[in-house]
Amino acid sequence: MGKYQKLPDNYFKFVNPVLMSLIGVVVYLMVMAWLDPDSISPTFFGRLAEFAMWLGTENNVLMRQLVLSLAAIHITEAIVAVYLCQKLRLTSTVTIAWSLQTLFFGIFSLWYLIWPQREIRDVTKSSTKAKAKKDK
Repeated sequence: MGKYQKLPDNYFKFVNPVLMSLIGVVVYLMVMAWLDPDSISPTFFGRLAEFAMWLGTENNVLMRQLVLSLAAIHITEAIVAVYLCQKLRLTSTVTIAWSLQTLFFGIFSLWYLIWPQREIRDVTKSSTKAKAKKDK
């Protein structure tokens, strides 16, 4: 618990926007391949749409299992995020933000809560610089 005490109580980092977009597209294609594979637009997704349509029509049970498993994994990751936020003693607003972000983006969000060492180094460096300026 000692290594977590240096984080500010409002610690929050956004997932990379490129990853956000990619995850959104992949999840959309998976859900649509399960629920309505014929409505996936080849205009927007090209060959990827053809592949998703094929998966949805030929392997619909597989797509259902993948989507439901993905949902279960993301819900579990969101619960872990809430636990880690409590362990890090973050505020309730930040905890909600972390849990929602982790629910949607999974391990890419949880990564910053599991391994916050880089943030600890940044906080330590900034506090050391501030202390040095104050002493001068």
